[in-house]
Amino acid sequence: MSKKKKAAPVEKIRLSGRNVYTDKKGRVIFYDMVTKRGYLVDKKHENSAVFFKNRFVVILFAAILFGATFLSWLQAVIAWAVMMALAEVAFRVSFLKDLEPVTDVNFERRVSALQYIVENKEKGRVVVLAVLYFAFAVLVILNAYTEKYGTGLWAFSGCLAAVGIYFGVLHVIALTKMK
Repeated sequence: MSKKKKAAPVEKIRLSGRNVYTDKKGRVIFYDMVTKRGYLVDKKHENSAVFFKNRFVVILFAAILFGATFLSWLQAVIAWAVMMALAEVAFRVSFLKDLEPVTDVNFERRVSALQYIVENKEKGRVVVLAVLYFAFAVLVILNAYTEKYGTGLWAFSGCLAAVGIYFGVLHVIALTKMK
């Protein structure tokens, strides 16, 4: 007689968002829109997946810091383009090659950011993040005012402030839905 093996419990990981789904077994799947394939993300690839999922924002902030500290804006844009190309090559050549392709992606079961926050974060942390996002929105606008930015940078600062407000409101909504 053979004993039935119990399936290993699925570990919760820190991925949520637009391209993150689950399969029929509850595993986390990262969907790549370029290759039109899903890739299984296990616990050991979690940190890399978080970076590569947010690579555009991380590199944008790096380019802004370069432009504000020691490069001209033209040099910062060139550095941003080079960093984007390198990150995309690293994403396609190294990261996706390490992941197992999956065919049974359930596109009805997307892991939303709100759902992830409600299920996986503590109340205190959600409160702090909401306050920090709102503070970020205010500080970006104050910085644009004190630095006397031109129209283009004012618009960019306004967009960044809108993103901060969006995430702040998202965390407030999550806080109201928490038990």
